[in-house]
Amino acid sequence: MRKSIPFLLVTILLMQSILSLTVDNAEATSGRGGSSDDFSVSEIEVNSSEANHWIQPDGSVVVYIAKGDMVDISVEVKRGGNALQGSTAKVTVEMVHPIGFVMNSTSWQTVPMLGGQSYTDTFNWEAFVAHSYLDVATNELSGGVIIRASVYNSADDRNDNDILEYTLPVALSQDKMDAEGDPRDQALPTASIPTFYGGEYPLDGSDANGIGIWQADNSASAVGTANWRHANSGSDYPSASRSRLVFAFRGADSNCGNGASLDGGLSQQYIQWMCKMQLNSAGLVSAQMHVQTWGQMGAGDFVALELWRGNGAPASTISHNFVEDAPGTTAGAWSNISWDPTEELGGHSWSYGILFQSDGSGASSGMHVDDFVMFGIEKVSEYTLSISCDNPSGGYTTPPNTIVPMFCSIQNNGYMSAQVRIESNVSNASWMNPSLPMIRIDSQHPTQHGTSVILPAIPAGNTSEMWINLSIPAGADVQQQVWQIWWADAGGTQLGEMGRISADIAITEQYGVHLSSTAPLLAASLAPGSSTDIPFKLQNAGNREAGYTVTSNFQGDDWVSFVTDLNHSIVQMPMPLARGEQIELLLNVTAPSTATPGEIPFSLRAVCPSCGQALFGNDVISKKIDVPVLREFTMTAEELEIEAAANGNSRVVYIDLLNLGNDDEVYSLELVQSNWKLEAYLSAAETPMLDAWDGETSIALNLPMPVGLAPGLYTARITATSVDDPMAKEQITINIDVTDTAAVWVSDEDADQSYIPGDVAQSMRFEVRNNGNEADRFNMSMDIPEGMDASFGLLVEGETTPLLEPGESYNVTVTFTFADGTNGQLILKVIATSVNDDSVSSYGKCTYRVGSQNWIRIISTESTIIDEAGEYEITVRVRNQYTEGQSVTMSMDQQGTNRWYSSSIKSSDRDFWLELEGEREVTIVFEVQSSILLTLDEEFINTEVTIWAVSNSVEDAASLQLPVTLKRTSDSNDVVSSSDSDSFDWVGISTWVVGTALIIALLGALLMVLNGTEEEEEQNWAEDGYEDNLTATYGAVAAAPTIGAPEVQMPAPDVIESPQIAAPPEVVSGPPVPAAGLPDGWTMEQWGHYGQQWLDNQQ
Repeated sequence: MRKSIPFLLVTILLMQSILSLTVDNAEATSGRGGSSDDFSVSEIEVNSSEANHWIQPDGSVVVYIAKGDMVDISVEVKRGGNALQGSTAKVTVEMVHPIGFVMNSTSWQTVPMLGGQSYTDTFNWEAFVAHSYLDVATNELSGGVIIRASVYNSADDRNDNDILEYTLPVALSQDKMDAEGDPRDQALPTASIPTFYGGEYPLDGSDANGIGIWQADNSASAVGTANWRHANSGSDYPSASRSRLVFAFRGADSNCGNGASLDGGLSQQYIQWMCKMQLNSAGLVSAQMHVQTWGQMGAGDFVALELWRGNGAPASTISHNFVEDAPGTTAGAWSNISWDPTEELGGHSWSYGILFQSDGSGASSGMHVDDFVMFGIEKVSEYTLSISCDNPSGGYTTPPNTIVPMFCSIQNNGYMSAQVRIESNVSNASWMNPSLPMIRIDSQHPTQHGTSVILPAIPAGNTSEMWINLSIPAGADVQQQVWQIWWADAGGTQLGEMGRISADIAITEQYGVHLSSTAPLLAASLAPGSSTDIPFKLQNAGNREAGYTVTSNFQGDDWVSFVTDLNHSIVQMPMPLARGEQIELLLNVTAPSTATPGEIPFSLRAVCPSCGQALFGNDVISKKIDVPVLREFTMTAEELEIEAAANGNSRVVYIDLLNLGNDDEVYSLELVQSNWKLEAYLSAAETPMLDAWDGETSIALNLPMPVGLAPGLYTARITATSVDDPMAKEQITINIDVTDTAAVWVSDEDADQSYIPGDVAQSMRFEVRNNGNEADRFNMSMDIPEGMDASFGLLVEGETTPLLEPGESYNVTVTFTFADGTNGQLILKVIATSVNDDSVSSYGKCTYRVGSQNWIRIISTESTIIDEAGEYEITVRVRNQYTEGQSVTMSMDQQGTNRWYSSSIKSSDRDFWLELEGEREVTIVFEVQSSILLTLDEEFINTEVTIWAVSNSVEDAASLQLPVTLKRTSDSNDVVSSSDSDSFDWVGISTWVVGTALIIALLGALLMVLNGTEEEEEQNWAEDGYEDNLTATYGAVAAAPTIGAPEVQMPAPDVIESPQIAAPPEVVSGPPVPAAGLPDGWTMEQWGHYGQQWLDNQQ
C-alpha cells in the first residue's frame, strides 16, 4: 500500500504534464488567428470636467466641448474567442477632421489578452479647431471632430470590427453663465478666461458709461449654479436702459492680442483693461448662437442675442430678439434661444453678447439668461481631394499609334481654395523623352500641358476637370506597361500627395496606318482649270510591315488628281513601308474648267491590299478645296445716242446685261444723270438672279422727256455692281440730245363753294405756265358749258398772255355768272395754245356746283294769302340729305316784292347746325301795311320770294320759290263817299287841318324844351345806367318796325271854320288786355302792336 501511493502520485504528475503540453499546443494554434482570435474596438469614451451635454430633439444626449478644452479619450479594445494564451494588439487613435485629414494620431500596444479580455487606455487631446453645427429650426447638433480608433493584430482575420469612430462636436466658445463677471460680489474670475461682463451703452453707439443692470441670480439655473438677470432682486428692470452682457476677458495691458479688441469705455468702468472677444466671420464657414432663458418683457422692450462692430451703434448691430423663439414666461421654464447669423456676417469681425434695451414706458420683471454656446465651423488650410476617373478596372488594351485618354475630376473638400499639382508617367522610360513625352495633360490651366501641371486654384467645394492623354508610339512592340497619375499639394500647407491612380497598358500586335497632312482643312484655292499640290504623310503605324495604296475621292465631277513624290514624279502603288516608317508625298489636283464656286470636299484613303485585315489607325484624311467666285459680265445698249423733244413723250432705251462668271449673280443698278431735270429712271433697282456663265437680263432706261427741259446734250450713266462683291462693276453711258420744244400747262382749280343762279358775277384765276424750253406767248380760249357766261380779264392784245420765259407762270382771271334756273355741276375748260407752235396746247378745268346738289332740301306745304295788314310768319323745313352733319346759312331774295311788303328770316334761324338726316323749321316773317292792301291795282296779286339754304360744310345751295298772294281790301267810308261822289269832303279837310295844327304845336313845345333855361340841369339818365320803366320791364320785346309811307304832297287848304265833329271811337287791335290791366306805363296803341310779344315773353 505504501508503494502504491508514491506510484499514484508520480502517475498523476505525468498525466498533468501531458495535459499541460496538450493545452499549450491548442492555445498556440488559436493564437495564429481565426474566429476565436477576433480583436475589436468596443468603446470610445470622452472624459472631461469641461465636457457639456446637449439634448437632441429625439431626447438623446450628445457630448460636446469648446475650442481650447482638454479632454481625456479612453479607448477599450476587446479580444474575442476563448484563447488561453495571451496576445497583444496595436491600438491607433486618430483625431480626424471632417474634411478627411488627420489632425493628431497616437498609438499604444495592449498587454497580452486572453480570449474575452479587454484593455483600456487613455490619452489627452486639446481641441484646437472648432467644428459644430446647430440647426436652429430643430435645435439638432451635428458636426464635430471624428475620433477614429483601430486595432491591429496580424492573426486577426475579422476586420469589420477593427475600427470604431466617435464624433465629438467642438464649439467656438461656451460659458455656463454663472455670472462670474458680476462685480457686485467683489469676486471676478481669472483675468485671462473669457466670460460675460455687464456694461451700459448709450443708444448713439458711444462708449460704455456704466456697468449696466445685468447681475447674478442664484435661483435654479439651466446649467451651473447661477444665471444672469437684468433687474434688481424683487424689482422690475429699469426704463430707458441699453445694457449689454459682453463676452470678454480682463487683459494685462491694452494689447488684447489676436481674436480680441479693447473696449475703452468698459475698461474705464471696470478700471482695468477689458478685451472683447471677436468673432472673425472671414475665418468661419458658419456660426450659431444659443442660450436658455425664461421671463417676460414689457411692450417696446426686448432682450436679444447680439453681434456688433465698434461700440455697437444701431447701424452696426445685428440681433435676434428672444421673443421670436417664444420663450417660457414662468420661473424655471428654460427655453432654447437659437440664432444663425451666418448670412449676415459679411466677413467682418464682430463682438458678441446679450443686449437688454427698454424704452421709457412700463417695465416688467425681465428675462433670466443661462447656458451660452457659440457653435461654428472654422476654416482650416488643410484639405482633401475626392478623385474620380474613368479608367477601366482591368486596364487598357490598345494597338500602336493610338491615344489613350483618361478623364478625371477632383473636388476640393476643404474650406479654402486649394493649389494642386497633377503629374503623370508611364513605366516605359523611352516613352518619357523630356523633349517629346508621350503624355499630355489638358486641364483648366490655359498654357501648361506637360507631364506636370499646376492647376488653377480650386475654390472650396468646387470641382476641377482634366484629361490625361497617353500617346502610344507608332510601331511600338507588344508590351505591358503601367500608367500612373497622382495629385499633390502645391500650396504652402505641405500636405504632400493627395491621391493616385494607376492603370495597366497592354500593346497588341496590329497592322496600322497613319495619314496626316500639314495643309489646313481648306487645303487650297483653285480657279477653274488651275492646278496645285497638297502635301501629306503616310506612315506605317502598326508593328508589322505592310504595303499601302493611296487613292483620292472628290465630291465634284471632272476633278483630276494623282500622288507624286516631292520631285513631282508619280508614285507606283502599293508602297512598302517598314513598321514605324513614314514618307512625305504630294497630291496633285486640277480643277475643272467649269468649276462652280464653293468648297469642294475630297478625301485621301490608304489601304493595304496584302494585309488581309482592316488597318488600325487614321487611314483617311478629309480636306476641302475652295473654288473662288469668278465675276465677269458685260452691258450693251440698243442705242447710245438719242434725239428727242421735251414734250412729255417718254423714250425707252433697253440695256442687256450678260453674266459671264461662274456663279449666279444679282447686280444692283445705279443711274447718274448729268442734270436732274432729265428725270430719267431705271425699270428696276437690281437685276433678278442671273445664272452662271450665260445668265442674261434686260433693263429699261426710261426717259420721260419732261416738258420745260432746256435744249442741250444730257447724259445718263448706268452702273451695274455685283451685290456680293461691290468691287465688280460695269458702266454704260447714254447721250440724250434735247431739241427746242414748246409746251404749256394750265392749272385745274377747285371751286370750294356752291353758286346761286342769277347771283352777281364772280371771278377765278387760272395759272398758265410755260413748260417749254424757250420763251413763248399763249392764246387763251374757253370751252363754256350751257347755263354759264364767262370772260377773260387782264390779258394783252386780245386774249393772249404776255411773253413767258420757260417755267414762268401767269394768272389769267375768268369772270363768270350763272343763268337763272341753272342747276348741277358745270365744267369750264380754260385752253392755252402756244404762239410758237400752234399745235401745242393744254387746258385746265374747274367744276362748279350750281344750285342744289340735293344735299340740302327746303320743304314747304303752305300757301300764303295776305288779306289783312300786319305780320305773318310762314314756316319751312330744311332737311340734311348729306352723309354727315353740316352747317347751314339761310338767306332770302325778295325779287322786287318789297314794294308791297317786307320779308325776312327770323334771326335765330339764319345760321344753324343740322345733324345727319336732321331737319329744322325756319320761320319767314312778312309784314304788310294796310295802305298797301287798300291800293292794290288788282283784286289778287301773286308774288313770290326765293329762300336759299347754303351749306358751309359742303358745296351745295338749295332754293325754294315761296308764293305769297295779296288780296285788296276796302275802307268802311268808301260806301258813304260812293253815294255822294260829287259832294265836297269837308270832314277829310277838317281832319287834315286839325292834325297839322297839332303837329305844329307839338314841334313848338319840343323846341322850347330843348332851348329852355333848365338845359344845364338835365341829366343823361341813359348814360348814368338808368332806364325807363318800360325798358326795364319789357326790354326783351323787340322794337316795333318802322314802315315808311309814301309822302303825299297836298295843297294847303283854305282855313274854313267848321263845326267840331266828334272823333270816331278808337279801334283797339291786338290781343285781349290781361285781367290785371295793361302793363305799367303802357298805352293801348303799344299794346296793339306789341301785346302779343309781351304775352309770349311771360310764358
